[in-house]
Amino acid sequence: MGYANGQANYVNGESTSNRKQQPLFSFGLITDVQYADIPDGRSFLGVPRYYRHSILVLQRAVKEWNNHQRHNFVINFGDIVDGYCPKDQSLKTVKKIVHEFENFKGPVYHLIGNHCLYNLPRSQLLPLLRIQSDKGHGYYDFSPMPEYRFVVLDGYDISAIGWPKDHPRTLEALKFLQAKNPNEDKNSPMGLVGLERRFLMFNGGVGEEQMKWLDRVLEESTRLKQKVVVCCHLPLHPGASSKEALLWNYDEVMNLIHRYNCVKLCIAGHDHKGGYSIDSHGVHHKVLEAALECPPGTDAFGYADVYDDRISLHGTDRMKSVDMYFNPKADL
Repeated sequence: MGYANGQANYVNGESTSNRKQQPLFSFGLITDVQYADIPDGRSFLGVPRYYRHSILVLQRAVKEWNNHQRHNFVINFGDIVDGYCPKDQSLKTVKKIVHEFENFKGPVYHLIGNHCLYNLPRSQLLPLLRIQSDKGHGYYDFSPMPEYRFVVLDGYDISAIGWPKDHPRTLEALKFLQAKNPNEDKNSPMGLVGLERRFLMFNGGVGEEQMKWLDRVLEESTRLKQKVVVCCHLPLHPGASSKEALLWNYDEVMNLIHRYNCVKLCIAGHDHKGGYSIDSHGVHHKVLEAALECPPGTDAFGYADVYDDRISLHGTDRMKSVDMYFNPKADL
């Protein structure tokens, strides 16, 4: 794999010009474990899902991350337990998977996914995932070193799942879906055309308060000359994702991101097949391949090496590797 303009040459997936350069830091990543103690099944598209095997993928991931001995942290991009998990087992199962993550010898940062919210309400889920919030929000940011900031978005901020049924955000989401999706089943894209196909109940949106928070964070990151990685369970760019998997207001979020030059990479899960693209402003978009859809004996997890001029994703097995160079013009 290579890029135009002579940016990189590769030998066995590694940049030959930078092979000996040490990263500033590295971190592990995985998404859509969706474990459940139930027989294997299939998605609505007919793709096989291996519910009991996915915990083995996670266990192998943690072992690899620990063996590496220099990963500063791990990010789980959401959906740790599947929606088909029997509801009387939800709490026990979420705790079980969180415990597997805690075997990593370092910090673990979790994102909220739709399957998490099918199992537990936010009031129970957020404390288990160690997401500190006084209003039930799942967005936050952290800085592993002065030059970098990670911004974690809550893609189900406006959502018909996870909030109490009479909550203003639930009502706002239901009103939105009623206007955008004429189907009785709001998870059906039937009749929806093109990018309209994202207006489904298993997706969600970023609310006004979170948008203001994101604006403040990006403004501060710009002032501090930080490079930013945006993390969201739901993909933010149609070039990297199925239309049916996108954040409802991905365009609004990306318009805000594009007002600044600090965001270099957006990482997501949710769209299990994975994907990658670079948008018109030079921002990289990587959607990670799902652990759930790994046949027995196969894996989907990885780690990222972070440099001043790029982030290199090293995938294991079904997770694809990619070397993502930043647009130098964006820093001018």
